[in-house]
Amino acid sequence: MPSNLSLRSPVQPSPLLPEPGSQERSRYTFQHPWFELIRSDWEELTSSLRGQKLRILEVGSFEGASTTWILDNLMSHPESTMTAIDTFAGGMEHQVNPTNDYGLASLENRFWSNVSKCEHVQKLHVIKAASDDALMALRREGPRFDFIYIDASHVALDVLHDAVLCWRMLEVRGTMVFDDFMWKGYNEDCYNPRVAILSFLQCAAPELQAKETESQLWVTKVPNHIPATKNQDPDLYYWDKPENFSLPVISSKMSD
Repeated sequence: MPSNLSLRSPVQPSPLLPEPGSQERSRYTFQHPWFELIRSDWEELTSSLRGQKLRILEVGSFEGASTTWILDNLMSHPESTMTAIDTFAGGMEHQVNPTNDYGLASLENRFWSNVSKCEHVQKLHVIKAASDDALMALRREGPRFDFIYIDASHVALDVLHDAVLCWRMLEVRGTMVFDDFMWKGYNEDCYNPRVAILSFLQCAAPELQAKETESQLWVTKVPNHIPATKNQDPDLYYWDKPENFSLPVISSKMSD
């Protein structure tokens, strides 16, 4: 891993662990119940993955709610591995809400306290870095993943960037999950994750099948099923500009 990224090796698991396969989560300390609200979807949609050898990538871990669930439920195979990426500094939505600090000062400590209580924590490697830096570094190294969870920045452009880089590292028949598909944290749609996710779906349509849950989108990567065909009509080589079309720019002049 490049030296400008902070990579933390696995920690020793806590001696106080539940029985293997236990769904008991009271040993963890979460200030926010976000993952618990969608946990039943995960239990259903990952049932076929239990016990398999998996290479899992989590982009955005926060206090470790999804991380601990994955370690407890999808890491039982002795050769399974998990990589998690987070800055532990929060995202833009955390910075623009002065009424709630989300416990950012203790966020990283809460994460490590939680994951240390997992039996398979030694299979976890954490990259402390922004997702764009970490994913580009991983892409250069060439790892492949069977399951990817995207829940880092909630800004549309960041989500799109994460999606494209992750897609290149996802195996065919692998699963990629987008969190916050229905989240609308900003009044301006150009910032919200849904815009990026829908754009990605349109571009990657030949290679995917998608399933929507109440708040997330689950995507399976499949062999290309929409082959490209050459446009044989020269009159249709270019898009017709829609009536009243205008580019979303403030000015056509470059600033001095």
